[in-house]
Amino acid sequence: ASPAFDGATLALAAQMIVAGKLGKGQATDVISIGASGTDYVGHRFGPGGVESCIQLASLDRDLAGFFEVLDRFQVDYAVALTADHGGLDLPERARLNGQPDAQRVDPALAAAAVGKAIGAKLNLPGQLLWGGTFGDIWVDPKLSAADRRRVIDAAIRHYRTHPQVEAVFTAEQIAATKPATSTPDKWTMLERARASYNPKRSGAFVVALKKYVTPIADPTRGYVATHGSFWDYDRRVPILFWRKGLRGFEQPLSVETVDIAPTLAALVG
Repeated sequence: ASPAFDGATLALAAQMIVAGKLGKGQATDVISIGASGTDYVGHRFGPGGVESCIQLASLDRDLAGFFEVLDRFQVDYAVALTADHGGLDLPERARLNGQPDAQRVDPALAAAAVGKAIGAKLNLPGQLLWGGTFGDIWVDPKLSAADRRRVIDAAIRHYRTHPQVEAVFTAEQIAATKPATSTPDKWTMLERARASYNPKRSGAFVVALKKYVTPIADPTRGYVATHGSFWDYDRRVPILFWRKGLRGFEQPLSVETVDIAPTLAALVG
């Protein structure tokens, strides 16, 4: 969780390019570099703090040094820069910055805690529910079909009454939903749930927290901020292309990460 991580990664990548003579042959070479320091710093300190400012300024300098190596190596190169997810700043700072709805998740929403609460009402022993405080929730596979139904129905009622929960969708609801064909910014919450549904792995139901609820109850054990919600602040990422002599242009229409490979393919013919 420091700028040194990306500096070392880019230095190694530069050495690999020079040693492997990438870009010197007849074919186009592709090198994928994971500058992941921003992820670790953002999780550990929050993406909106001075630590992230220092990290990004350092990454900018390290990228400049990396491109200088490529220039000295005298290869024609194009750069694509993106990220695998967005994020939300830690709620304590978000509230100071004028976002009153920012808060940490209630630990009582943890699957084990909810399972214990409904188990007492249904007179069922053991851990009934598995998962975190949001997202996929799984049900104890040892339950009978009748008890499984009782647990799911009771759990959904329990979650839906909590003030931090926006919606709960069952696996049956999600599976019956057709995959969306419009751009993701226009998807309903149910369509967003459908996009990440896998019948072999997904839970019995999915819990969506309300906007600006950070699903980390205790920030003293490592990560203070995270991602993974239904909301666009976790979905939106930068997608940048650069090549020497390329005319500057900002695309106002919706773009997806799956557009990156065809764009690079067009560049190389």
